[in-house]
Amino acid sequence: MKKIVTLVAAALILVGKSQAQFFEETDFVGALSSDASKDWTTGWTNWNPQNTTYPAANETTTLNGSATGKLEITTTITLDATKVYLLKGVILIKDGGKLVIPAGTIIRAEADLNATPKNYASIVVERGGKIEINGMSNKPVVITSNKAAGSRNRGDWGGIVLSGKAKNNQSADNQVEGFNNISFDATMAKGGGTDDADNSGSISYVRLEYGGLAFEANKEINGITFNSVGSGTKIEGIQCSYTGDDGFEWFGGTVNAKKLVAFRITDDDFDTDYGFRGAVQFGIGVKDTSQYDLTYSAVSGSSTSEGFESDNDAGGSGKTPYTSAVFSNMTMVGPVKIGSTYADLPTVQKNAFRRGARIRRNSRLSIVNSVFMGYRNFLMIDGDSTMTAAGIADSTFPATMAFQNNVIVNSAAAFSPASSTANGLVEKAGTPSLNRLDGWVKAATNKNNINSVAYTAGTVLVDPQNATSPVFRPASTSPAVAAAVFTHPRVASFGTFNSVNTLENIGTYVIYPNPSAGSLFAELELTAPEKVNVTITNLNGTVVVDAGSHQLNAGFNSIACSTESLNNGLYLIVIAGENGKLTQKVLVQK
Repeated sequence: MKKIVTLVAAALILVGKSQAQFFEETDFVGALSSDASKDWTTGWTNWNPQNTTYPAANETTTLNGSATGKLEITTTITLDATKVYLLKGVILIKDGGKLVIPAGTIIRAEADLNATPKNYASIVVERGGKIEINGMSNKPVVITSNKAAGSRNRGDWGGIVLSGKAKNNQSADNQVEGFNNISFDATMAKGGGTDDADNSGSISYVRLEYGGLAFEANKEINGITFNSVGSGTKIEGIQCSYTGDDGFEWFGGTVNAKKLVAFRITDDDFDTDYGFRGAVQFGIGVKDTSQYDLTYSAVSGSSTSEGFESDNDAGGSGKTPYTSAVFSNMTMVGPVKIGSTYADLPTVQKNAFRRGARIRRNSRLSIVNSVFMGYRNFLMIDGDSTMTAAGIADSTFPATMAFQNNVIVNSAAAFSPASSTANGLVEKAGTPSLNRLDGWVKAATNKNNINSVAYTAGTVLVDPQNATSPVFRPASTSPAVAAAVFTHPRVASFGTFNSVNTLENIGTYVIYPNPSAGSLFAELELTAPEKVNVTITNLNGTVVVDAGSHQLNAGFNSIACSTESLNNGLYLIVIAGENGKLTQKVLVQK
């Protein structure tokens, strides 16, 4: 009976680990550690896609729906990484269908709105369908323009749209903008339902370059769109570059994500709407003064380029669920060049680029443990209801959003002259006064680090605005070299854990008991066999227990380690495989 109880307890911990604990504790603010060996952008990102030579497409049928406008996938189709695919038309993954894209696959995409029927060159996952993009950190999947190097442009193809069964606050059939007028099928890209744990598949280590096609005037789609996508979907490692609209946009849903890069995006880097309630950790947004929304000055429908833009819905309603996502460990690099100010920008760019984050229309978005540098204003709270949700307009209201423990540099000289609605740090629309919003951001309880260093080279990040090989790690003396904080109730609701996992084949795992009084067990479920070495180290990295080499099988595995020889204190258990490792803090307490 005792053995059965122990196994049941372990199983419960395993389930809780995979569902409840999301945020990884970090000893840095922003997306990256100062340790170059831990730079998660290494090996799969590309900072110069315009001049990258890709092999020509040699497989032109599997992803070609141009004859009728769409190609429906109702079974499982697995691509071959030795081939280069041409993407035309809408690849529509229907309920029960699955598209599997192996590591290293290259897809060249080519849209043509002058064709009959129109060629939108997009991948659309319907409710019940799945996509598996199985890129690796040393072998990414690439979906890019079919044009030659030097001639690529935003909007050369559409993008990826995932539609799931999770809740949004609009409709059980919320349709992504632009799809409603497609002549050959006006029913695509609808999401919504009641299953917040819905699974639309998994996406790992993929580059999406030059997407964002305008389906109609002012109706571009994003690099990737999450439409009511559920938390059962795995997202880790996506770079959207030179996209014609937003890099990432979420409409409702609960999907979580890590390691996102929005590079030189036309409009907003990260856009959240319609009750998105997931969490994102580790992200980079980079503005380029030549890439901005061309409608910035339109009399009607104007759109300025922000780092974050967040709405509950377009009308600012109180419809639930509220947009209440949490972003942590983001590095946001604005258009103002290091060593200069907003005043130095050309007139067009002054008008086209605005805020690091614009939270408006009754949103409850939270941003913590992040770096903001080089914007006109760093935070805009737009509207009375959003002010109230933050606890600014009404101090008796329980704050349901957080802007905490962020490093903000260049606000003192970013925007001048100041006015009754804006200064270099904050901007507001609605009540209360600007001073009250300014005071909220600067409050000691919010722990934001504001202008503690000059906005000059090497004070914050190593080289974030390098034209072709930027480095986003914090400089050695940067204020970003500081512990992240995960204590705000909105952040803590997602849970934190003291482990980092880069093992490619691991599914779920549990390490217990923690604290350990003499024995420690690691139970791992793997998707493929893996040979690992298991050690326990002190916090300086010195091995204090060598538990040897273990050949693990696909499926369930258990490894036992003795902690009898260790003094009470904190240690690290390290399970190292050929292409990654799992590290978790453990407490020995006898």
